[in-house]
This record gives sequence, C-alpha cells and structure tokens, in this order.
Amino acid sequence: MNEKNMLKVRQICFLYLALTPVTKLSIYPCFLSRYAEESLWISALFGFLFDLLIIGAALYISKKHPDKTVYAITEERLGKPFAKIIFFIYALFFFAKATLPLIEQKTYIENTLYEIMPSPFIFYPFFIVSVFACLNGMKIFGRVADIAVFVTITGIVIALGLIIPAGDYSNFLPLFKKPAYNLVNGAFRSIMWHGDGVYMLMFLGHFKREKNYSGKIILSYAAAAMISLVFVAGYYAIYGSIAKSQTFALPTATVFSVSAANVGRFDFLSIFLLLFSQIFATVFPLFASTKCLERVFGFKSAKIPAAIVNVLTFAYTLIFGKKLLGILDFNANVLSYFILAVSVAITLVFVMIPRSKNEILKG
Repeated sequence: MNEKNMLKVRQICFLYLALTPVTKLSIYPCFLSRYAEESLWISALFGFLFDLLIIGAALYISKKHPDKTVYAITEERLGKPFAKIIFFIYALFFFAKATLPLIEQKTYIENTLYEIMPSPFIFYPFFIVSVFACLNGMKIFGRVADIAVFVTITGIVIALGLIIPAGDYSNFLPLFKKPAYNLVNGAFRSIMWHGDGVYMLMFLGHFKREKNYSGKIILSYAAAAMISLVFVAGYYAIYGSIAKSQTFALPTATVFSVSAANVGRFDFLSIFLLLFSQIFATVFPLFASTKCLERVFGFKSAKIPAAIVNVLTFAYTLIFGKKLLGILDFNANVLSYFILAVSVAITLVFVMIPRSKNEILKG
C-alpha cells in the first residue's frame, strides 16, 4: 500500500461525483444527437453502464489483491517487462483521453466566454495547474475532490434548474423507435467521453478499504451518471431535432430559461462553477499519464515525465487548437477503438491474474 498518496473512500466517491458529469456538459449531448436523436439518452446510458462494469471489475481486483497497486500486482504475478508494457499503453490511453477535453475546453473558453476578443493566452494558464498537479501525488486530487464536489453540485443544480422547466419533453416521442444500430453506434462513437471506470484501477492501493466501500463507489458513479443523463435529456428537450446542429450544449441550453431572460445571464454563474471542475477533470488523465510514465521508466521524481506529458500536450493544443471538428471525427472514427480496446482488454487481464498463495490464505 502506498502510504504517501492515500485517498479516503469518500474522496474517490467525490472525485466521480465532481469530475464525471462536467466532461459531459459541452459537446457530448450535441454529438450523441447526431447518431441517436431523441434516443440519445439510451446511447448515453450504454456508455455509463460500460464504465460501471469497469469500476465493478476494478473493485473485484481490489478484493482479489488487497491493498496492492495495479502495477505491483502485474509486476509480482506477470513480471516487470509485462507491467512496463501495460503501463506504457495506459500512459498513451490517458494522454489520448485528455486530448479531446483539452481542445473542447480551449474552444469553449475562447469562443463562448470571450466571443468579442478571443485570445490564445486565455486558455494556457491551464498548464500551470496541470504541471503542479502532475508533480504531486494522488492525495492532491483527494483534496480537490472535497472542494470540487460542492462546486459541481451547485453548478449542476443551477443549470438543471434553468434547463428542465424550459424543455419540451414531447421531443422524445416516439420512444424506442430508432434502430438498435444507431443507439450502439452512438454509444461506441462517444466512448472517448467515457473510460472513467479505468481511473478506479489507478486508485487501487491508494485507499484504505472500509465497510461497504464497493457499494459507496458504485453508487457515487451511478449518481454522477444519472446527473449527466438528466442534463443530456434536458438539452434535447429544448432543441429537439436541431440539437445536433449546436456545438456547445451548456450555454445554448441554459440561455433558453425564462429566468435567464428576465434577470440576465444568470446561467453564467453555473458555467463558471462547472468550468472550475472541468479544469481538474481535464488535468486528471494527464496526471495519470505522468504517473504511468514514471513507473515505466523508473524516474526517481515526477519532474521529467510531467515535463514530457505537459510539453506534448501544450504542443498538441498549439497545433490542433483550431481543429475541433477534425479532432471529433478522429476520436469517433479512430481513437474510439483504442479507448474501448484498452478499457476492456487490459481490465480483463487484471481480472484473470491469479491470486498468490499468501493472499488466498488471508482470504
């Protein structure tokens, strides 16, 4: 067990509650509308159930190999070379998982919040936060979770309070009419917004198990999924058949509220609160990628891997910062296969790793 970077079960629950919904509020509902239209909530549900299965598998592994990190389990049972290969793949996985939210957030900030005078320097202070987080241990995200969960919940409550009364829910009729292929295709093409279940594997060995910890973590993710589903449904209820023509769901949905029209852009309070949590939701996969590289190459500190990850990420945003639609197509048509394969295949490898005799004797 890694005593230096210990989290509380509460903080893992808060991380899922704080960071999972905020990555699903911008482009995700608009993107799903392309494939499933009024049945987009079913495609979204498939994605969340997929992540719940990965979390369930990770929790099974935690009981099968108590208090051990995934790297320690792999190294002890399958050997150091295999552990390094898997963690290098994970480093690529987390880096790839961060790329779309980065471009999404950059475009969102520059075009939505600073429509009149967009500046490339508005977004780049993000990397100050990213580098600082990557240089620290897992515990920093536990502290972030304790704060961000309240920020996220407040922002979501305001957003849903504005969106739900403004929706026309007849837009969902008729129910279940879309072909099953459209629903599954929508879930698959949007898989880059999921894969959060893999984070649970990274938490193994970094928290002290307590009574009913598995149930608490699963329920926290289920609550985050439900919040996201309600937002996705509320967005489509407002825009209906033209939902797929929008780029960002949050500001375009909340502006339709009667309250916003009467008292001004009150919805900006929600937007800024959720943007705070979105920063950490985007930083976390970069942090995970840094820690994976640290393991693979045996660095004594996080300085070199943190520099590698953040320099590459900075270069990526410079090169592709204005290519949001191209990044979306690349993620949907190419990267989705990689995200799905890594999430499923490597998780199954960990599930099938046998327990040692000592672990079996301990129960």
